[in-house]
Amino acid sequence: MSTLSKLRRLVLRQDVSVREASRRLGISRNTATKWLKDGQMAEPRYPQRVSGPSILDPYKEQLSQWLKADSHRSKRDRRGIKAMFEALRAQG
Repeated sequence: MSTLSKLRRLVLRQDVSVREASRRLGISRNTATKWLKDGQMAEPRYPQRVSGPSILDPYKEQLSQWLKADSHRSKRDRRGIKAMFEALRAQG
């Protein structure tokens, strides 16, 4: 709610334009005008995004084993990202 109160303070009390206030606060002008037109003093709540299955989920256990094994090795002997990618590609 701090962004909304800062926006209202800038526009209504300090007579800063909506464009300048939105630029200072890092929000879009459309959002700023919508919040100012709305009579309520509450920022909108957006629903949480549901994360779908990852491409790497089938290989998660294998990758964690590789990373754990590589953590014990010296930096020079560790596998790079490309080497891990090629190893996963070889597995299918």
